[in-house]
Amino acid sequence: MPKPSALIITTDTLRAIGAKHMLESLFDIAAHIAVDNDNESIADDMERCDIIFADERSSLSYLDLLIPKKAKTVILTDKDASRHLKSWLHVNTDADSDHLVEEITSILKHIKRNNLVRMELSTRETDVLRLMAQGLTNKEIADNLNISINTVLSHRKNISAKLGIKSVSGLCVYAMMNGIIN
Repeated sequence: MPKPSALIITTDTLRAIGAKHMLESLFDIAAHIAVDNDNESIADDMERCDIIFADERSSLSYLDLLIPKKAKTVILTDKDASRHLKSWLHVNTDADSDHLVEEITSILKHIKRNNLVRMELSTRETDVLRLMAQGLTNKEIADNLNISINTVLSHRKNISAKLGIKSVSGLCVYAMMNGIIN
């Protein structure tokens, strides 16, 4: 069974080298990049990997790209996470190497379990998400797609469950970041 792939995003070269060395027994390291790379390159790398490791500073710099990938992103931090990233998966880099490997292995199992549960959006769910992101109300979406309001609500519930995103603004960001709306 092939190892999952990982992407390391950090501005700290020493941290990137250390993380790569430590993680290569668990992952195929897709790349380790500094924050000065262009967004398009980083977004492409994010799509190709199973898990993303990002230090806190880089996470805040690339928050718009990481939000849709939150379910597979791990924040590397040597202190309490900032208020912006408290709900994200974390690894405390101050811990000893055995504890770090244990913590990362546990997170990998969590991510694999979540990804098995998540499925791709159906065509109709994508249509509902597109219209929702364009600001239409549930009634307008129902009228536009010739379905009932209850069906719209059911699709919205399924979309939130599949993507793990509960807020309308979060779903809008997901739709923008994944080309569902322009």
